[in-house]
Amino acid sequence: MLWFEITARVPPADAEGVADLVREVAPGGVTVEEPITILGPEMGFRVRPGEPVLVRAYLPSSELGAVLAEQLRREMQQRFPSVELTARPIYDEDWAVSWREFFGPVDYGGRIVVVPTWVDHPLEEGRIAIRLDPGQAFGTGHHETTRLCLAALETYIRPGWSVLDVGTGSGILSIAAVKLGAANCVAIDVDPIAVRVAGENCAANGVAGIIELRQGKLRPQPGERFDLVVANISTPANLELLPVFPQVLAADGVLLLSGILEADAEQFRGEAPGCGLAFLEARVENDWCLLAFGRG
Repeated sequence: MLWFEITARVPPADAEGVADLVREVAPGGVTVEEPITILGPEMGFRVRPGEPVLVRAYLPSSELGAVLAEQLRREMQQRFPSVELTARPIYDEDWAVSWREFFGPVDYGGRIVVVPTWVDHPLEEGRIAIRLDPGQAFGTGHHETTRLCLAALETYIRPGWSVLDVGTGSGILSIAAVKLGAANCVAIDVDPIAVRVAGENCAANGVAGIIELRQGKLRPQPGERFDLVVANISTPANLELLPVFPQVLAADGVLLLSGILEADAEQFRGEAPGCGLAFLEARVENDWCLLAFGRG
């Protein structure tokens, strides 16, 4: 099937807003690609901070695709007039293979090492490996927000805790939570592809029986509370769910929010008390941050 790849080249500060706009018309979701220098096969890559990022989406070559592309062009012109859109025709391809040449192990200095399923990587004693094949789902460990979440999970997880992972993507944070001692985990994502990929990764890591996968939006269930809730999604999505999180968080639980630009952190700190949340700490890497809250 012929598709059109739509690309927007944007400053890092506008990437989230542009991605949200593109997501409204893209049936398959969007990708945000930071500028990188490929280090070599199975060696990973180095991100070049401060340079423009590429927001990509794929629209079908059909009348509907043409309508969506025109809608996107008009809305982009109104909200981000300096951003130009380009399009090129492509055919379906195996996304899970095309980028493997530069997706290497991720070691952020903690106990967990994220290792692609097709890479043989020695593991030091005491380290925890997550074998991962993200496919089309978000979450490889290379992005700052995922690394921040992994490090925070190491800090806050207690043996036997229950965990809720909102926007699980590849399932990386749910798998990490269980390997760090969580007794059970519920992983939610609105994207059915992400739920499928997460299920495959849970099985590959031997935790499929401990992690319950759900497709859809977060909806509190009667009597269901979690000791730790982690949501590595986006600023708008986290703000929308801010009043909902206390409804699923245990009395002494911890809420970890990421996918947030550091510039937006104060908005969360300002709105959190009104939602019954107390600020605990902020962690920052480059322009991204993780915010930790408890019940207020």
